[in-house]
Amino acid sequence: MDLSALKKYHGIQSSIISLSSRYYLYLASWDNTPTDFPRFSNIWLVTPENHRILFSAPPGSSSIVCIYHDFDEIIGSSIKVNWVAEDHLQVRCNSEDDLHRLEFDFLVIETVTSKILISVAGGPPAPFKVSRPMVKLSNFLVNKIIAGSGSVIVGVTETGQPYYNGDTERLFHITQGSVIYNNRDIGVVSEPTWPVTFGDAVPFVKPVIKLGTLHIPFEQEMLGDDA
Repeated sequence: MDLSALKKYHGIQSSIISLSSRYYLYLASWDNTPTDFPRFSNIWLVTPENHRILFSAPPGSSSIVCIYHDFDEIIGSSIKVNWVAEDHLQVRCNSEDDLHRLEFDFLVIETVTSKILISVAGGPPAPFKVSRPMVKLSNFLVNKIIAGSGSVIVGVTETGQPYYNGDTERLFHITQGSVIYNNRDIGVVSEPTWPVTFGDAVPFVKPVIKLGTLHIPFEQEMLGDDA
């Protein structure tokens, strides 16, 4: 991995979250990025038929997300991410055309063991951090202590972009939550119901919310004709 090519996206992101209805969900809300959008949010929704929907706010930020990931449908939206309390994350998403609405609330907990995990396995990328033995150890510790399985600290997206996702400031385990899509309950947070992947990323058995930095390549030229 060429560490010099990696750029920083800082903010909140979830693991890929399984729902009891066989939907999957992912949230990212960046407050500092290397792009022309210093702040942007996106939600990925995967249907039981593996139809992949990207909700992007602001809408133009979808071109950045699509550098790294493939979707069947892209919906420009407004997304509000709010910590109602330290253990309660609330997200509301409305499409620009008012045809789509997502609402979800997650209750989370930050444990002593997650803080220990961050001190041992967290931190920005460095040659030692991305070495095969250290990556193997970090993934083992994340899975053992919090995720159950699914940790991929160093990986590649489905479009071939390498990433490092071990730079963590806080790590919350999702204890419960549910999702409403277009006024329909699409389930509660559950263990994975069928295999879904975004490149090397797979759902955690025990999903999490992370505050920290995703390290991944970005150059303006990667946007192509959208630049």
